[in-house]
Amino acid sequence: MGNSKAAWALITALLALAVLVGAAAAARLMSQVGLIEAGPAVPLALVLALVSVSLARRVRFDQQRALERLPGARLAAVARVFGTLALIVALTAALALAVFAVLSLALD
Repeated sequence: MGNSKAAWALITALLALAVLVGAAAAARLMSQVGLIEAGPAVPLALVLALVSVSLARRVRFDQQRALERLPGARLAAVARVFGTLALIVALTAALALAVFAVLSLALD
């Protein structure tokens, strides 16, 4: 039997990455969607990534507190890696959108 926190940590990390990739693909491939229209995906991905990292850390904390080996340690480690990657990408996207907004305002 696996650890549900570890599974949810991986699911939310993959969802965060999927939201970011989906928004970037929509902005790139669809003429109706630009960077500004894809912008709301960034905070959603940021929240999902934070939830993922938080859940993965909670699993690690539970592992350290337990007297016996609990299931889900490897899954939580993978989730932490993907969650951290999603967090870095979401923060980079947020920074890029902020710079884009400032430059758009400055050029108008």
